[in-house]
Amino acid sequence: MSSREIGRITSVGIHGVVADVNSDLGNYINTIDGILFVGEVGSYVSIYEIGRTIIAEIIGVDEKTQNTNASELVKPNSKRQIYLNLIGEIVEDKFFFGVSKMPLIFSSVYMISQNELVTMLEVGKEEILIQEGSDKTRSVLLTIGKSVIFSDYDVKVNIDKFFGFHFAVFGNTGAGKSNTVARIMQNIFVKKNYSAKGAKFVIIDSNGEYNKAFSKLTEINPQIKHSLMTTDESDETKFAIPVWALTADDWATLLHASEKTQMPVLKRAIDIARIFYNTETPNKELKNHILASTLLGIIQSSDSSPSKSDKLKAIVTKFGTDDLNMDTLISPTKKLRQAVAISYGNMPDEEAVISFLSGFLKPDIITENATRKIIPYSLEDFGEAVEFATLYEGSISSQRIQEYTATLLTRLQTLSEGIQGQILTKTEFKSVDEYVNMLLGENQIVDIDISTLDDASAEVVTKVLAKLLLDYLKRCEIKAETPINFIIEEAHRFVKNETNYGAIGYNIFERIAKEGRKYGMLLGISSQRPSELSKTVVSQCSNFIVHRVQNPDDLQYISKMVPYINQNMIERLTYLQTGNALVFGSAINLPTLTRFEQANPATDSDNARISEKWYCE
Repeated sequence: MSSREIGRITSVGIHGVVADVNSDLGNYINTIDGILFVGEVGSYVSIYEIGRTIIAEIIGVDEKTQNTNASELVKPNSKRQIYLNLIGEIVEDKFFFGVSKMPLIFSSVYMISQNELVTMLEVGKEEILIQEGSDKTRSVLLTIGKSVIFSDYDVKVNIDKFFGFHFAVFGNTGAGKSNTVARIMQNIFVKKNYSAKGAKFVIIDSNGEYNKAFSKLTEINPQIKHSLMTTDESDETKFAIPVWALTADDWATLLHASEKTQMPVLKRAIDIARIFYNTETPNKELKNHILASTLLGIIQSSDSSPSKSDKLKAIVTKFGTDDLNMDTLISPTKKLRQAVAISYGNMPDEEAVISFLSGFLKPDIITENATRKIIPYSLEDFGEAVEFATLYEGSISSQRIQEYTATLLTRLQTLSEGIQGQILTKTEFKSVDEYVNMLLGENQIVDIDISTLDDASAEVVTKVLAKLLLDYLKRCEIKAETPINFIIEEAHRFVKNETNYGAIGYNIFERIAKEGRKYGMLLGISSQRPSELSKTVVSQCSNFIVHRVQNPDDLQYISKMVPYINQNMIERLTYLQTGNALVFGSAINLPTLTRFEQANPATDSDNARISEKWYCE
């Protein structure tokens, strides 16, 4: 009998594999690999067959008693039974997750050897030479922690398979999620020779935890840079999003616009803003056509003459052109200002104004010359453009458009006055690419602290930024040339399981989950409530780090949505220690219980020291 043989399989069925431990064995055996404990739950065993070695995990140990007569059980004749979960198989020195067929009954069971463990855990060189004769190396594996069962072994993930796909980190509050994310990212940037200078991590820091953890990265590795941006009005590193970069879809998300009546106004408002605030290549004919159409719509509306006059003056004063302004002559002796004046409650020169404005109409010009060029403008400018667009739409379609868009204008006013209005600004940039290049810069980590925002504002900022980055990457000539890992803390607040997508018809995070990988937009979601997350996003994640989870709804959700996991793993999640997590997915050979070291520096997420704060002088 081999020194590593511990028993034989006595049962093979749909519910698993059972083996009897040899009765002459104690709790441990001496092997050439050292002292190994027999029957330790969570340890691995080998089953040898022709052409393959099956690897199984011990998931339970039981006592098998033997009857000597009908009424008596004899303890000395008891045997241990171990329950095995088949993990995978080694074929030609390569480990494959899952088994091609079940083992045969009465097959011998062996404690796993050192070589098999190395093959299974893929413990090998973390770096490869860039080219022969060079001392420069590139990391291909990343150490993320230590194996809980095999304390001498580092747990490593394939960098391309982990960070080149979407990943998720789950766990109760206080279970160690933020520490895990911080520690992994610290490990990435430790390497100094051929550093990870090309990495781009954008972190949505919902609780303001990460700045402390990354504060010494540059000291440790001078080639690595980290920037912090906050939503605090008084902070020099204030985060801002160019309002002119927002599309109609973005505005629909922000303002909860309805599809049929309000979306057309938003689209028209963007066109109007780009046309009227374009000072470099102004299109006079287009401006005059839109302005004249709007003014005619106001004159021909059912409003009272004083109301018409006020609207005409406001629009012309704000959006007037060289050819059409308040001082333009509509006749040899009368300016437009005088013609729209009210006398005894009426506008006596109304017909003359209509005739004058009709001369600027060019019905085909709007579709022929609608601009797609990005033109910078402020939130205030956009608000006025929305009012203008409402009047213009009323002039060419329904006069009731103002009634339909009243709520839209109210929401826009509320947004302008709130903290979102401080974030959505004109900025100093002239294009989206220029803005994104500033945001990312030479930094490897961009920490965006949104902890001061309310839930609604934080959701909007996160969604808009995610879409801007995705659109930026889509415009790149070479796909995935500059991959961006977009990490979202407290992801259940933003990546929601929605069924009503509103006017835009989609969830931006679901679109990123399905399409982002090919462009280099890669999600990392961290959440304490996985059951509240979008099913589409979770289903597209290739790797998972799951800390202690105790909520039954979350456990059930994980069991249904997450691949590579079985009921035994689910049950294990309920009693994991803080800092320990089950790691599994395409970047690692098999699910591995991993201990994550404390981030150094630690994240700013310590528990409150209640007794220390309560009991004081």
